[in-house]
Amino acid sequence: MSDIQFKYFYGNESELFTFYRIPKELITNPRFKNLSNDAKLLYGLMLDRMALSAKNHWFDKNNRVYIYFSVVDVMEQLNIGRNKAIKLFKELDNESGIGLIEKKQQGQGKPAMIHVKSFVIEEDKEFSKEFEKQTSKSLEHKPQEVSEANPNNTKENNTNGVIKSNHIDVDTMDMENTIRN
Repeated sequence: MSDIQFKYFYGNESELFTFYRIPKELITNPRFKNLSNDAKLLYGLMLDRMALSAKNHWFDKNNRVYIYFSVVDVMEQLNIGRNKAIKLFKELDNESGIGLIEKKQQGQGKPAMIHVKSFVIEEDKEFSKEFEKQTSKSLEHKPQEVSEANPNNTKENNTNGVIKSNHIDVDTMDMENTIRN
């Protein structure tokens, strides 16, 4: 057991920190069930780096965002060995893996350009649109008691996009008078 005493989060304090985002689709879609959790984490790190690359206008001649992410970077960030880092790249790449990344060697000792691909596939988009149409239509024709009884679905909790906060504003809270368990 650790001697460190971690504090609780109050209000929206958790929003003060930077987090890596792992798409829910990688966890819930059966298409990705054979992808290791480490590969999913690496993909999340690559998505984070891709956002920075886009901000810095790192686009190839086809206007696709690219990143640099070396084996050494992966080793350091995930605290793993070289062989494991190489294995994770292979799990994600388009040649021997699932195809979520595409590496382009530049030669002359330069790092490979990596294109991080979208995890959303056209057929998934079409299925999602069709499901939304059916759900909204079917809810329109149900009695009010039934509509209110529909269970909450985490896919509809807006956790994949912009988050609307309903949290208490920590700046206006009197933390000294807050009841603590």
